[in-house]
Formats: sequence, C-alpha cells, structure tokens
Amino acid sequence: MMTVIDVHAHVPAASQWDEFLREMRDHGIDLTVVSSLGVNGWPQFPDSAQIRAANEQAEEFSRYTGGRILWLAYLNPQNDDWPEELTRCVARGCRGIKLWISLRDPVTGSLERTPPVLKRAQELGLPVLIHTFHRTDPLLPGEVSVPEVAAWGRQFPGLTLIAAHAGCNWRQALGILRDVPNVLVDICGGMPEAGMVEALIDELGAARVLYGSDALGRSFCSQLAKVRLAAITDAEQEEILGRAATRVFRITEADLAAARQAAASLSATPWAALPDMTEDHFLFAGDMPFQRSPLPELADLVAALRQLGIRRAFCASGPSLYAFDMAAENRLLAGAVAALGDDCLQPLATLLPTAYNWRETLAEARQACAGGIVFPYLHDWDIREPQFRDFFAACADAHFPLWINVNLHDYRIRSSGTSPRRTASAETVDFLATAPVNAYVIQGAAAPQVQAGLTLGRADVRFDISRLVDNTGALRNMIARHGAERLVLGSEFPIRDLRTNAACARWICQPKCRGSH
Repeated sequence: MMTVIDVHAHVPAASQWDEFLREMRDHGIDLTVVSSLGVNGWPQFPDSAQIRAANEQAEEFSRYTGGRILWLAYLNPQNDDWPEELTRCVARGCRGIKLWISLRDPVTGSLERTPPVLKRAQELGLPVLIHTFHRTDPLLPGEVSVPEVAAWGRQFPGLTLIAAHAGCNWRQALGILRDVPNVLVDICGGMPEAGMVEALIDELGAARVLYGSDALGRSFCSQLAKVRLAAITDAEQEEILGRAATRVFRITEADLAAARQAAASLSATPWAALPDMTEDHFLFAGDMPFQRSPLPELADLVAALRQLGIRRAFCASGPSLYAFDMAAENRLLAGAVAALGDDCLQPLATLLPTAYNWRETLAEARQACAGGIVFPYLHDWDIREPQFRDFFAACADAHFPLWINVNLHDYRIRSSGTSPRRTASAETVDFLATAPVNAYVIQGAAAPQVQAGLTLGRADVRFDISRLVDNTGALRNMIARHGAERLVLGSEFPIRDLRTNAACARWICQPKCRGSH
C-alpha cells in the first residue's frame, strides 16, 4: 500500500469536516497536515486573538478526526506574542509552523520580524511551511516569493523550509533553490498543469518535492493528478506522495496505522453519474502562444485521444489565439484535419466579434469547421454588449455552434503584458438569459457560473467540467442538482495533461476507480 500524505490543506468549517475526511478516504490519502488561517475569514495580518482562535480550531479538527489530521501552528511574526503562542502550540502537539502573508511589515515592507521565528523553529526542530507566490500583479503587502525563502534557507541551514505552491508560477522558481538543500517545495494550489512535477524533480530531486492539495479550496484529486499522471518512476511517486513527508513531519508507522483505522469507519461514498467521457470540448491543436504542445502533430494527438476512448474532440488552433490573421490559422487547422482523414478531430474556427470582417470570417468558417470559438477572456470583450448581438444572431441563424471560453489557465499568473479579462458569473448568466437559440459550450466556467447557468434550464447550453474537478465537491454537487447531461468533458490540453480532467471526473464520481490510469 502506497502511503499518501497531504502536507498542505486548510481547516474547513465544522459542517464540512466529515466531507473533508470522506474526500481524503476516497482519494487514498492517509494523513493530511492542515493549518487554519482564521475562523471568521482569513485576515492578511491577524491579531493575537485571531491567531489563537485559528490554532485552537486546527487542534480541535485534529482531535475530531481520530488521528487522520496533523496540524501546524499558524503565526504572525508582526505580533509581539508569537513566541508564547508557539510555545502553547508545541505543548499541544503541533507538527510545525505555518507562515502566510504577514511576513513583511505592512507599513515599511521590512522582513526583519520573520527571521526570529525561523531561528526559533530551527532550535525546536520544527519544519516551516511558508506561502510563496509569483504573481503577475504585485505581491500582497505581507507576501513573499521563493527568493526570500531561499535566502532564509541559507541563513538557517539546520531548518527545513517548505516553499508552498512552489511559487504557483513554478517556472519562475526554477534555478532559485537548486543549491539550498534544506528548502523543499509543495505542489499545491495551482491548476494541474502538465510538466510541473517532472520539472521540479529534475531541479530538486523527488525528496524535495511534496504532495499537497490546498483543500478544500482545491480538490484533492486535481493536485494528486499532478503526481499520479506525471512521467516519473514509481519510486519518485512514492517519495513525493508520502515518504518525504514522513521525514519532514516525523510521522511514524503508529501515526499511519491510527489514521487508517479511523478511515475504515467511514461510510462508503455512493457513485454519481458521469458526464459523457467520449467527447472533449476544450483543447487546442498545435503550440499555443505561451506554451508548446507535447503532441504538436495532429496524428499523435488523435492517437492519444483514441487511447483515452475519446470519439470526438472539438479543438481550436493554438497559434490562432493571438494571431494577426486568425482566418489563416483557421484555414491551416481545417486543412490539416481534412488531410488527416480522421473524424476524431473536429476543428473550431477562432472568431473575433470585434473584427471588422467577422461576417466574412464566419462565412468561410462555416464551410470547413464544426463550429466557432470565441475568447471574451483572452480578447477582452463583454459577451453582453449590444454591438455583439448581430454576431451571435448570425451564428444562430446559420446553426453554427459556438464554444465560449470564459477562462484559460490561471489569471493570477497570466503572461506578462497580456490583458485577459475576468468574466463574472453575472456576465455569463445575463448573456445566456437572452442569447438566441443555438448550441453553446461554455469553457472554463467556475462552479458559481455553472450553477447559475444550469439553473436557467436551457437545453442548448452545456458547460465543460475543467474548473469543477479543481474544487472539492463541485462536480458531484453539480451533478446532484442538475444531472450530468449538460456537463461535458474538457481537457484544457496542452495546458493540462490530456488525461487529467477525465481521470479526476472518474475519481470523483466513481471513487473505486481511483488510481486506474
């Protein structure tokens, strides 16, 4: 039995404690290390009372679970009484320290109050999990990035530090920690991007890479998929999923035995209906402007899709996203698909309603493509605006299906210099409330958007599940409320591994299938 330890999760509301434990069990997670960042919200600079309440909540959750949860002492270095709080938490059984986004002085930006915490942790032999982030926008006032953690690792060589999220934009962490052996990373929090785990292993070795989920915000399965589906050895997988964590947090066989015994008492999770897993409605052919495809040849992409049981895949041209001549890129994709002679790939024409020649581009696309795709997120326009009504009416009159992308990748770490536009739930719902009858697939919608959209009851509107598998309970809850008929598989390939979202859907809806890939 492979040991799985989640090193980074957060205490949910008490009403969700049992759900948290069932999710752990269903995904084969033996132990989870949690912290609480606040009982009533997560203040950026919590005062002493808020810190105390958070740590009491974490301890209470640990006791409730009968050994399945370990906890970290959450500290704010800006509070004068952090030493007393740490002493109290150590006496009550914490396994380490969690530092979040209060590491800089909120006025001066100074980091001078954080090293004393790290020095004390080194003296006590406690690991420290530090939130790190590499945002495209400026960091939050008290937030730090991987370079600061690397410097602290050199300053305190006897201390084990964990750079949480590997900075989230993990590519910008590469090279920084290579020669700081006491600094590890966890992989949680970001979307399940292809290649993340392999790159971190190449950089640091498997012993310095830890599995974490960031649950319940992120789902256990979407983060597990980063490891389960990575091109790594079984030994590397075992190291990342559990072996390294047992060393860092001093987890014994007795700890694991107690956790497994507690899990055995939980009732079974009933299966849920699966959306159609034979069609993929969210993928790109060829290289994208900001990411190369691991399967740039269409024949290789089709072979991979067939292997996964995908009968039809509706794909857009990766190079078309920011092309000056989108029509030319649409032409290239449609021609390449036709030459392939395989109906697995169904080309979508990238359309831009703000273009002066959208009517001509649409007319051409109708001759060679299965539908059109628009990107209000990437191309910064509002689908509700009156000037676009003629475009949507023309598509509907022509019975030309539309895929509408409202999110791609992760806005927080978008490519520098681009200006994607966050699409709010209200925008999607307002559009769908009055949009002409056609066939629509909404890509990248978060759970609130999907919920609001499905409530409208339109039979001609479907939503892909890419964001539903990212958040704990979202897919199962949506299926319970609305059924699976208006939900479709979307892989978001090549940003994600082609297998990830389908695997996650099966793990969520049919828990006994966990690990089969």
